[in-house]
Amino acid sequence: MQQPLKALDLCAAPGGKTTLLQSLLSNESILVANETIRARAALLADNITKWGAVNVVVSNNDPRDFARLEGYFDLMVVDAPCSGSGLFRRDPELIVEWSPENVALCCQRQQRILAEAMPALKPGGVLIYSTCSYSQQEDEEIMQWLLDNFGVENLPLPIDPAWGIVTTKTGEAEGYRFYPDQLKGEGFFITCFRKRTATSFIANKKKRRPAWRRKIQNACLHGWPT
Repeated sequence: MQQPLKALDLCAAPGGKTTLLQSLLSNESILVANETIRARAALLADNITKWGAVNVVVSNNDPRDFARLEGYFDLMVVDAPCSGSGLFRRDPELIVEWSPENVALCCQRQQRILAEAMPALKPGGVLIYSTCSYSQQEDEEIMQWLLDNFGVENLPLPIDPAWGIVTTKTGEAEGYRFYPDQLKGEGFFITCFRKRTATSFIANKKKRRPAWRRKIQNACLHGWPT
């Protein structure tokens, strides 16, 4: 891709997504690789240093910090923290840790991350959202939540049936499930959106005061799950 872009990998550690993005972006682009957990941010910085990328900045910030950069990024990648059901084959211990309650907590965390970082995505910018979970609360319901509460439109991706990727739809949104028994690699989910104009985004925010916003306000008072 030759066009210079400003990209944000919001949940970047340990760095595999960042290095892939960097290999696709032009040398004139800038890529911010962020990790909220300090120890994982150090690992991320070490891996990026080994990669030798000169146009990558590693940061250790909370998602809310990026709201100050209103309309700055052309591309935002959110590989959100999740309950991890797509990784059961690789790490059986995750099966013991999984629970419906953990899924619900992860869903709230994902909403918080997206809601606080979305202002940093410019109108016309692209959001790529992914998890390593198969729970509908963390995947399809988040897709619909984004459509209902933000000025975004879903971007269907061209998928060859031979790849073994399963297309899933909720309302006007389309996402993709990767099952490890049907393709190489671990399980995950991905979907893609484009942010509409700033005017439509603001109008959509004023139109309603949804339940997720009350959850965010309550969490600001009592703390978010970590």
